[in-house]
Amino acid sequence: MTAEDSIDRFSTARYAVKEAHEAKWARRIALFFLQLLILTVILHRFAGLGTPAAVNLVGVSVVGMAIAVVIALISLIRIWFGGQTGAAQDFAAIAVGLIGLALPVYFLVKAVELPQLTDIQTSPANPLIFTMLAEQRPPDANPLLNPGPEQAKLQAEAYSEIGPMYLERSAPEVFTLVSEAISRLGWNVVLNETPGESGIGRIEATDQTMIMAFTDDVIVRVKGDDAHTLVDMRSASRYGQHDFGTNAARIRAFYGEVNTALEKGEKTVLEQTAPKKAEEPVAAPAKEIKKKKKRRRKRRVRRRR
Repeated sequence: MTAEDSIDRFSTARYAVKEAHEAKWARRIALFFLQLLILTVILHRFAGLGTPAAVNLVGVSVVGMAIAVVIALISLIRIWFGGQTGAAQDFAAIAVGLIGLALPVYFLVKAVELPQLTDIQTSPANPLIFTMLAEQRPPDANPLLNPGPEQAKLQAEAYSEIGPMYLERSAPEVFTLVSEAISRLGWNVVLNETPGESGIGRIEATDQTMIMAFTDDVIVRVKGDDAHTLVDMRSASRYGQHDFGTNAARIRAFYGEVNTALEKGEKTVLEQTAPKKAEEPVAAPAKEIKKKKKRRRKRRVRRRR
């Protein structure tokens, strides 16, 4: 064996020992759980994957990507002090993990900032009761309970702007506006009761969240007479211990659609029934006055003849 062969074998062995194997595993773990997260979203939206299973898989994916980032950081520290190779794979693992964790971290911030609520109502003291959706709601979904004093207080502190809508319009007219607003929002209506002699109309519908397509239940009540109407709403999540502000945002979006329709220049019932002002006579143009005077003079001349 020559001296050059000994040097080559020593160099090869040295570089093989200094490779950081955990860097490779960190990248693989991050990619695996990111793919699992994406697959979970697709299966839940389009393939009928159950919501409880989807929630569990999302949690597993988040934990897995967090572990991958931690492993990559530890590997970078070892590489920094020990001189091993594999830093590129560590940075790739961190990048993939942070991409997958961006949305969960956003919702984590929401969970810290907002109270732990899953049911928001415009009138907690007089809660709306689901009928049709109460039967369609899955057995393992959150129970539909009337809000207690603590929940009402939390809602009032976090969403002080959420409350009933008072309109100076007839109940049938407001019910039409409400139905059109729900149609524009794309909710799936399961119950539509127009205001009858009692002046009370109800709409029950379901709506889905944008990313995971979680189904939430919504009820809107229109109550009034020929001139004044009150609109109440309730939005409740079927699953989860926190809605991350989704139900309050849904109520704001609904009220926004109704206000948009109201701003189109439609007159209220009181404005329509108000007495009209008498129209003031419009002064005739000077030319018209001169022509009338000439005609009168001609008539007088003819009469004298």
